[in-house]
Amino acid sequence: MKPVIAMPKLSNDPFRIYMKSKYVFSLWRSGARVRWIGNENTESNRRALLKCDGLLMPGGVDIEPARYGQETQEKCGKIDLARDAAEWWMLEAFLPTQKPLLGICRGIQMLNVFQGGTLHQHIDGHSDFKSRSTGCHKVSILPGSRLETILREPCLTVNSLHHQAVDALGKDLAVCAVSEDGIVEAVIHTSHPFCLAFQWHPEHMSRKNKGQQKIFDTFVNACKK
Repeated sequence: MKPVIAMPKLSNDPFRIYMKSKYVFSLWRSGARVRWIGNENTESNRRALLKCDGLLMPGGVDIEPARYGQETQEKCGKIDLARDAAEWWMLEAFLPTQKPLLGICRGIQMLNVFQGGTLHQHIDGHSDFKSRSTGCHKVSILPGSRLETILREPCLTVNSLHHQAVDALGKDLAVCAVSEDGIVEAVIHTSHPFCLAFQWHPEHMSRKNKGQQKIFDTFVNACKK
């Protein structure tokens, strides 16, 4: 039976349908299927979430700065309070199960904030939508990290679709990849069996890039266990 991966329910506007299809196909290639979890913190949604074998926290709009103790700055982008609340209760419910969790873009940011960390509300030069399938800058994988074990590469060319990033690191998180200008590009939860999160979007590169697909393969294999 295919592992079932929970994802927060995303809107059905054309752009979001395109974006979420990339996650679905990346997971499908790894032998998993997606179950969309409703955003409301109801008993039925919590039961549906906890029945899943893994949780993927996807990309999206900015997180409300009040969640990490800051006022909203001028260059902070669009905020979705309902989605913030939804992903918060999902993390509260799912992390204690010790089932695998994968965070992507906003996902790494939400995980970091949930663990008590902070974000850079705006950084320049880290958003290049046109190169989403090929990559536009390099990241270095920290030697000896879980990510190096998975990818077996010291350096990767990745894409970049964000203007925010991890600042102060949250509790129990460790950096395992950084960009050339020092931005945190991947973290691991040190007290969790499998909790990895990335600032780049491997789902846009995974169809043609075996290394990026391997991220999903490893996640899904962990979900099978």
